[in-house]
Amino acid sequence: MLKQFKYKNVTWLDLESPTELEIQQIGEDYKVHPVVLHELASKSERSKVDVYNDFIYLVLHFPSPHGRQEIDFVIGENFIITTHYELVNSLNDFAKIFETDFSLKRHHDKIHAGYIFYYIVKEIYANLETGLDLINKRLRDAEEKVFSGHEREMVEALASLNHELLDYQWTMKSHHEILASLQTAGEEFFGTKFRYYLQAMSGEDRKIWKMIESNREAFNDLRSTNESLLSVKTNETMKVLTVVAFIFLPLNLVAQIYGESKTTFVLMIILLITGIWTAKSKKWL
Repeated sequence: MLKQFKYKNVTWLDLESPTELEIQQIGEDYKVHPVVLHELASKSERSKVDVYNDFIYLVLHFPSPHGRQEIDFVIGENFIITTHYELVNSLNDFAKIFETDFSLKRHHDKIHAGYIFYYIVKEIYANLETGLDLINKRLRDAEEKVFSGHEREMVEALASLNHELLDYQWTMKSHHEILASLQTAGEEFFGTKFRYYLQAMSGEDRKIWKMIESNREAFNDLRSTNESLLSVKTNETMKVLTVVAFIFLPLNLVAQIYGESKTTFVLMIILLITGIWTAKSKKWL
């Protein structure tokens, strides 16, 4: 599905699960290199940035609730093409404000597609920040439950949080190198005036990474605490079971050896009282 938007002299084409015909058409209309067209037709395993004569080709992956999301960017002077194979809420949100957003209107002179790319990435990072804030809230909620005696219940919840944090960590790790390469390529392609926006994107990336590290540190501390409390409870349970076995095993042996009689009953009462007294004096209970 192809959507087309226009702001001043720049055209944005957004393709979700593009067909072969759509890819061929944008190749003809915007003179996109055949190698790039081939890559747009399928998912890429790694993020990267390539510079061509008339455009920059960029592949970035982002974490999402349904797994890693890929967005391919083809950024020319007066056009930007985004392709993806799943619904990307950030792109939909940006599309709604594309033609009216006040931040774009600050450029009264002729703008280029690099600015559009910057605001798209900024919107995506803003959504990632919201997602990390939600994870942080869930960590705080989990902390309350851990210290409220729900250690066992939180094992699965913490495992789910760990999975999400790992997804963020592994996916966003590649952004550092890619954006560093883009700073050099983008400045050569769009000029030195665009340096601020390239540096700002790297700044947004660092901000997200610090949030990931902060959440990861909080998670590790919380998991360690939960495991310690759970271990203490497990040990207490095992201790009680061992004491119970210590008290009642002799009673069972007496009953099996002497059978049912008044003497046996009296002997069992004596053993029971002795077992309980011993457990309490040794502070086993």
